[in-house]
Amino acid sequence: MAIHDPSTGPSAIPPAPSTPVASAESAMAPRSLPRSSWLRAGAAAPPARRQRRPWVRLLVALTSSTALLGTAALVAAAAIVPPIGARRTAREAAQQEVASQLGTDERVVARTFASQRRWTNMWRESFGVLVATNRRLLYVGAPPTPLLRPREDGPTELLVESYPYDAAFTLEPRILVRGYVRGLVLRTPAAQVDFLVDDGSWTSAMRVSQASAAARKTVTRNEEELSATTRAPAPPAALYVSYIVQRGETLTGLARRFRSSPDVLRQLNQLSTDEIKVGQRLRVPKVDVDTGPQLRRN
Repeated sequence: MAIHDPSTGPSAIPPAPSTPVASAESAMAPRSLPRSSWLRAGAAAPPARRQRRPWVRLLVALTSSTALLGTAALVAAAAIVPPIGARRTAREAAQQEVASQLGTDERVVARTFASQRRWTNMWRESFGVLVATNRRLLYVGAPPTPLLRPREDGPTELLVESYPYDAAFTLEPRILVRGYVRGLVLRTPAAQVDFLVDDGSWTSAMRVSQASAAARKTVTRNEEELSATTRAPAPPAALYVSYIVQRGETLTGLARRFRSSPDVLRQLNQLSTDEIKVGQRLRVPKVDVDTGPQLRRN
């Protein structure tokens, strides 16, 4: 008896091919839409971009600010800090110039290294030497190195300042640059000059200040002695009276009032200058003027 196999008979149903099924499924799958039309097509929104953490954003901002500040600091340092060797070169040239500036019988009593900052170039120093001789106070310094162009080859142009001891000036130690730098302040009736001194040269700077003050006192005393010997004696007066200085009065005005001269009044009252104070009693020549109740006879 034969067994009928349905898979081999004419009525057998062939198996469905797999490739057409796969192609049908791929045809039924929705097509991917462009990113620009996902809202219009109603598709799901794409995933949001991942935000940086706060500390990461802060670190990035600080890094950028630090880079800008570092660049600015480098530019400022290049503008302020002198080139390597500029201080030593300037001081050597200044000392050579001091030796050439000394006159006959002029000798150096004290010296110190000092620098200046001019108002025209406050951020760059002029390095030099401050010298006290037996005749004057002398400063020789080199101008600041140009910022945008190198110094030209050749002899250095030096700044020379001379202050004779018979001139009116004082040299005193002071704290400069808002209390951060020590130095010497030279004051004249017309101006003030500041000399910056580093800590290593401060002792020698004090010697320069002391030598300058001692020399000026000697010159002033010699001038007073010479003036006393050559000064004409006070003219004789029939009578001298005592007068008390009032507010606003000067020695020149009193000399004119009592028909005399400031030199005569200084001799009568042993005054070294023309300075008088309110309430000070002076001897003046008696003249026929209205001097009020403050005028008394001796």
